[in-house]
Amino acid sequence: MPFSDIRSKAWPIAVALVNNMPDSAFLDTENQFRAAALGGDAAGIKFELYTIKEIPRSEKLAAVVEHRYRGLDELWTRPPDALIVTGTEPTQVQLRFEPSWPYLARLLEWAADHVPTTLLSCLASHASLLLFDHIERTPRPMKCSGVFGGVVEDPLDPLATGLPDVVRIPHSRVNDVPEAALLDAGYRVVVGTGCSGAGWSVAAREQGDSLFVLCQGHPEYGTLSLFREYRRDVRRCLFGRGAVPYPRLPDGYLGEEAVETLTEFKRRGQARDTDPRELWPTFPFDEVAATIENSWASASATLYSNWLELARAAVPDVAPRRAAA
Repeated sequence: MPFSDIRSKAWPIAVALVNNMPDSAFLDTENQFRAAALGGDAAGIKFELYTIKEIPRSEKLAAVVEHRYRGLDELWTRPPDALIVTGTEPTQVQLRFEPSWPYLARLLEWAADHVPTTLLSCLASHASLLLFDHIERTPRPMKCSGVFGGVVEDPLDPLATGLPDVVRIPHSRVNDVPEAALLDAGYRVVVGTGCSGAGWSVAAREQGDSLFVLCQGHPEYGTLSLFREYRRDVRRCLFGRGAVPYPRLPDGYLGEEAVETLTEFKRRGQARDTDPRELWPTFPFDEVAATIENSWASASATLYSNWLELARAAVPDVAPRRAAA
């Protein structure tokens, strides 16, 4: 669905991003969602940045946040036309013990009453299911990482317009919420599990006065996002001296030569006489990155375009409600 329909109004719609990612992925996440929302053309979208400023940041990133990001206190007085809430890397077994939980819970409750449509990414989706439906996430036997084919459950769903029958979407998580639990709670599954075993990717339901779109997958991911996460996990293993297991390669994502290259690096990394300080600079990031192809970008762009069309349709055809920033 083209963005020209979104841009047909005389003013842009306001799309707010609440970025909760850790320092190492904070700016990459901003860029991913900016690209997903703008679709390569900023004419119809006013993109705004928010974060939970009470969460500690490194000195370098704190300066960026202070310069370009607003806190949630400012969001309460500036309800956007559409809201994106990112997840974050889990640090606790139970979601309610995450440092961000009280802020995230208040944000979700507010969004249900004040934002026409809200898109939640990964951990934020699980938080919403726990908060509103008392559905607990469950740990996976091993991390789900890769690009998996999910089945479009209803081609007539407005979020599925223009999508192929099977949609390839990146996944990266250590927890799940079963698809059956969503259906029992009244959600419609837009992109379901299929035969991949990765779990559902996209689901939706009216929540208060808002349409909540839950993404357990990561359609916003850039071409190298999964590889960067894999590299991070390899480094944690090497320098963790056995405290962290060596990660599995992402499924459905790498070519044969890349698999061979990374398998050889793993063999070297697991050798008894390996010094990680000498080995780590030889990690073949550039060599492998040059071979990775993006097989999900087109479908992801369609999904986000559909969501933004729903956001635009919910905006009254009157003068803008929000003053310029």
